[in-house]
Amino acid sequence: MRGRIATALVLATLVSAAPPTVRTAHAYVRAINDYGAAFYWPTSCATVTIYLNGFTMMTADEVAKSIAAAAHAWSPSEVTCPGPSGDAGSTHPYFEIVPSLSTGGPAPGIAYDHKNSIMFETTNWPYPGAAIALTSHFSTPDGAIVDTDTEINATLGTVWANLDPGALDAGSDGGHHVDESPIDLQTALTHEFGHFLGLAHTCVNFGDAPAQPTDDRGAAVPACPSPPSTPGDVPQAQSVMWFLVDSASTTKRVLSPDDVRAVCDLYPAAQDPHSCAANLPDDGCGCRTGGGTSAGGAGLLALALSAVLSRRRRLRSDRDRRAAP
Repeated sequence: MRGRIATALVLATLVSAAPPTVRTAHAYVRAINDYGAAFYWPTSCATVTIYLNGFTMMTADEVAKSIAAAAHAWSPSEVTCPGPSGDAGSTHPYFEIVPSLSTGGPAPGIAYDHKNSIMFETTNWPYPGAAIALTSHFSTPDGAIVDTDTEINATLGTVWANLDPGALDAGSDGGHHVDESPIDLQTALTHEFGHFLGLAHTCVNFGDAPAQPTDDRGAAVPACPSPPSTPGDVPQAQSVMWFLVDSASTTKRVLSPDDVRAVCDLYPAAQDPHSCAANLPDDGCGCRTGGGTSAGGAGLLALALSAVLSRRRRLRSDRDRRAAP
C-alpha cells in the first residue's frame, strides 16, 4: 500500500520582475525522505526509459536528443569537479544516467517497480494545472533510491519544444502551433535530472517536498520569493535547481558552479561502488540495487508552470510519496 501526502500548488501571477543579475550560485540543497535521510543512488548508474505515450509535439528523435543531452549535463564525461583551490580539478563524478526510448507498450505509470521511467502524460494530468513535470523517488529508509519516475505534462496548454538554434524554423513541433515562448524540454529535464540525483530546490516554498533546512555550507535555505520573481540579489537563482526557469530560454541547460559541486560531492570518484558493467548493453547499465529491496520513503519534486507576464515557469517541490516496507 502506498500513501501520499499532498499540498496545494499555487498558481502565481507576476506583475513585474527585475531583470536577473548574472552571478554564480550560492549553494546546493539535498532532498530528503520521510525519515530525514538524504536521497542518493547506491549504484554507479541508473537506466531510465522514456515513454512517448502518444506525444507528437516533438519528433521521437528530438525527444531522445533533448533528454539524453539533459542527462549528459550531469555526467562524468561532462562535469569536471573543483580542485582543492576551487578551480577545476581533474576528477569527475562517477554517477551516470542512461536514458533510452521505449520501442512500444503502454507507460507503466508511477509505481514502485524498480523501473525508472519518464512518461509524457498526453490525456490526463491528475495534478494542479500549474505543474508541468513531477519526479517521484522511492527509497529505503536510509535514503538509497531504488525507483524514480518522472511525469511530463503534455496535455493541452503546455507547449514543449526543442530550442536548438533553427529547430523551430525547421518545423520540429510536429505540426503543432508553437507560441512565442515554448518550454525547452532539455532545460526542464536538466532540472528534473537534478532531482533524479537527489537534489532539492535552492529555495523553499510552502508545500515543497522535504529538503534539508540548511544548504551544503550550513546556511539556512532561503524562502522562494513571492510573487515568484527572480531578483538579481538572490545568487541561488543562478542554479539549475532554482525553482523558476524562463520559457523560451536554454540558459539553464548548463550547470552552474554549485550544481557541479553538488553532483561531485554526492558522487565523488573516490567512492565509486563500481556496480555497473564496464561495457553498457543497449538495454541497460547492469546496475545492482544496494541495501534492502523495500521502499521506506519517497519524495516527489515538481516543475511547475507559473502564469507570469514574463512567461517564467516555476519549479516547485509540492508532494511527497511513501511506499510501505
